Order: sequence, then structure tokens, then C-alpha cells
Amino acid sequence: MNEDIQKRLRNAFAEQEDAPPFDATWHGAERQFARRRRRLRTFTGVAAAALAIAAVFYARIPAPVDEPLIEMGELLGSTYWQAPSDALLPEHRIDLYEDLPALIGSPDPGEGALL
Repeated sequence: MNEDIQKRLRNAFAEQEDAPPFDATWHGAERQFARRRRRLRTFTGVAAAALAIAAVFYARIPAPVDEPLIEMGELLGSTYWQAPSDALLPEHRIDLYEDLPALIGSPDPGEGALL
């Protein structure tokens, strides 16, 4: 059993390769960095193009018309507003023009009525 473990360890270490030379590692890192930079530039270009297209479509949308949807005269003629507190007040049906006494006239005809 002990010999079996030693044989397996020898085989495992024999299959292990030596570390790659420094130049190969450096060039591999440079290639990986260049790929990342290309991806970033591509993504930035695509994002800028999408933004430009969105700006063009937004600029083509017509401005909203500032015409009112409801005419003010129509609105005022069709609605009646009453204060909520009006229900608490007593109803007085007085016509001021009918119920006021006649105004006393001035003795001088050019001055009008006396108040």
C-alpha cells in the first residue's frame, strides 16, 4: 500500500510541467489586456452609437401643442361651484334690488340720490 502511494505520487509529479518562461507569460498577459481593452472600446462605441440614435429619435418627436383641451368659456358655463360650508349656512332668498327701500332723492337735481 505504501508503495502504491509512492508510485501514484511519482506519476503525479512526473506529469507536472515546468513553469512557462517569463516571455511567454508576459506576452500572454499582454494579449489578455489587449482583448479586454478591445472589448471595452467596442462596448463604449456601441453605447455611444445607441445614445446618438436615441438623441436623433428624441429630436424627431414633435413638440406638444400648447392648445387647451377645454375652452375656458365652455368650462365656466357647464360647471357650478359651491363652497362645502354653504350647506351649513341658512338659506336666504333675498333680492336686494327688490327689498331695498327707494333712495331718497336730493333736493338739488344735479347731485343725484342721497345715500
